Amino acid sequence: MMWEEDSPGTERVNVATKTHRISETIIIHKDPYAYVSHPSIVVLANGDWLAGFNHTRRSVKIMHPGDDPLYRTLLCRSRDHGRLWDAPWFAPDFDWYGTNCPGLTCLRDGTVLVNEFRFAWYPLGMAKQRRAAGEEIAINTHRQIWTTDFDEADWGRTVNPWARGVRGTYVHVSRDGAETFEESVEIDCTPYRPGATRTGAAELADGRVILAMNEVRSGPDARAVFAVTSADGGRTWGPPVLVTANADRAFSEPCLVEVTPGEILCVLRHTPEHRLYTSRSTDAGATWNAPEPTPMDGLPGHVIRLADGRLLCSYGRRKDPFGIRMCLSADGGRSWLIDDEIVVRDDLPNGDLGYATAIEYEPGRPFVCYYCQDDGTTCVQGTWVDLA
Repeated sequence: MMWEEDSPGTERVNVATKTHRISETIIIHKDPYAYVSHPSIVVLANGDWLAGFNHTRRSVKIMHPGDDPLYRTLLCRSRDHGRLWDAPWFAPDFDWYGTNCPGLTCLRDGTVLVNEFRFAWYPLGMAKQRRAAGEEIAINTHRQIWTTDFDEADWGRTVNPWARGVRGTYVHVSRDGAETFEESVEIDCTPYRPGATRTGAAELADGRVILAMNEVRSGPDARAVFAVTSADGGRTWGPPVLVTANADRAFSEPCLVEVTPGEILCVLRHTPEHRLYTSRSTDAGATWNAPEPTPMDGLPGHVIRLADGRLLCSYGRRKDPFGIRMCLSADGGRSWLIDDEIVVRDDLPNGDLGYATAIEYEPGRPFVCYYCQDDGTTCVQGTWVDLA
């Protein structure tokens, strides 16, 4: 595909390859009095776009979901392919506070799932009592590290006047296009600890829904990445299947896509290398191979299968030049066209960015949603992209 001239609103064009066009960028939600971040986006059955993201108070320092008990999930709807967005609302309701990043899924029958991990939050006095009674409690120490390994003297050296425990992993189910959520299902992650991820589930060709996550642990403990499946649209979930064990806590925030019927690719964040890895299952999620590195330099990753069969992975680059990038694979994720890496943004001011998720709203036309700073305010933005 070749473009003879730029269309109005186009910001950047890849002149070297002409394989894609970066079009307009829009602010989905920005609040100068709030910290808004970590989005996910899906296309609903009626064609509306639904974005979900974190929301908490504005602070003098950046506090991600694991740091602040006031984090809640906001949902926001667009009825015109992202041009205008309705006022956001809290989901599933106002009482769900202290949550982690929301993942969104729209199933083929129109059911909407919102998955999220939820911490338990306590004032320090209550946290001391609960720890004495045997509950695992984490504090944010003077070293800015959340840990369960501390002694009595550390209570007086905490950064925050609160401590956290674990509530669990939940999926909220809506049958009316996310207008309301009729039930909230807790996933039993035994024998692993409750898990979290920042993306939604994948609906497989056989009708099952599969969701991958990593154990939530405080401190240097090992953690696992595992997947659970549902045969009834997210209302009940089977036992977890191990994807990879994390002896060094390296892998986290998995995202799944079905490449061909029964073949599932898992994209994994590898924080120490600032790189994405992949693991593959060829038996519909029953077993997984060892994670392998990709050439994609960024984190975390979100992958979708395009209408033409290619895979598109989106990710944030948290080092100079700061920005949002995408990469294509024409062979089911076995190799990635890194020489034609799509630079969506390279003009962002710092590393307070990322968690890019994409939808393909028309063949060859993705929209990527992410968070970043705009005039000093962290907000959720999106960019239209055209692919060859």
